[in-house]
Amino acid sequence: MHSDSFISCEGSSGTISVSRCQLFEAGFPSSSLHLQDESCNGTLQDGRLVFHFNNNSQLCGTVLMSNGTHFMYKNTIQNEKDPGEGLISRHSSIHLSFSCEYSLTEAVSMDVGINSVESVVKKHLPSGQGQYNIRMMPYQDSGFNSPLTSVNNMEMELDQRLYIKVWTEGVDDSEIATVLDSCWATPVNIANHPVRWNLISEGCANPKDDTVEMIQNGVSSVARFSFRMFTFTDQSSIYLHCSVRYCLSSHNNCSPQCHPGSNGRRRRAVSWSPGDSGMKAVP
Repeated sequence: MHSDSFISCEGSSGTISVSRCQLFEAGFPSSSLHLQDESCNGTLQDGRLVFHFNNNSQLCGTVLMSNGTHFMYKNTIQNEKDPGEGLISRHSSIHLSFSCEYSLTEAVSMDVGINSVESVVKKHLPSGQGQYNIRMMPYQDSGFNSPLTSVNNMEMELDQRLYIKVWTEGVDDSEIATVLDSCWATPVNIANHPVRWNLISEGCANPKDDTVEMIQNGVSSVARFSFRMFTFTDQSSIYLHCSVRYCLSSHNNCSPQCHPGSNGRRRRAVSWSPGDSGMKAVP
């Protein structure tokens, strides 16, 4: 049976719709179909049978898995079991497996000048792929209560401590952890600029910069760190970038193990830059 299906994924929820007529012609009435949890039946909408799950109150037998490059929410549309208990059966069965997939690695760069309230990465992926937001915001206090906001370039005093929060929206906070693999600063808003200063390397604070403090990393969907403001030689602004990895916290200890002289494991990174404004240091 060739299935006419549409899949929509967002965060830890997913929706799949299939043609009711196609299912009926193949011998599967809509009333007999459900997800892996038999209590999760579909609803008829515009001639299509629609199933929905989320990882909070309507799990519906959904399984969370990882293949090393993506994490996946997997489920199956299936029909009721044959009530017969004999050796043979003449009842057809159906199992339409589907999944919502999310990349395990992404990156975000923070425009800390214009529109500095928060920088957003929105990923609109093909059908069956997930959508999520990565956000990064600077704060001026250790309690992360006072975000730094300005319509112009923000000015920070040299050696003033700056607090950075990076978090992911649209993922299950109880099962997916946000891990900062690396964070760095550049004098211009180009993530792969050859002039850079590493703040976080392989999940741990750069041992060459003793002002960097890892506050929270790999514990939940939120990661936090801080450092003291600096400038590059003959430059007055810095731009921040981070490489983010996702970890299934229900199956792993996602917090990087940071020891003197050892920064952890190396991970693949990708780059994205949103703007052209920066943070300026005031002597």
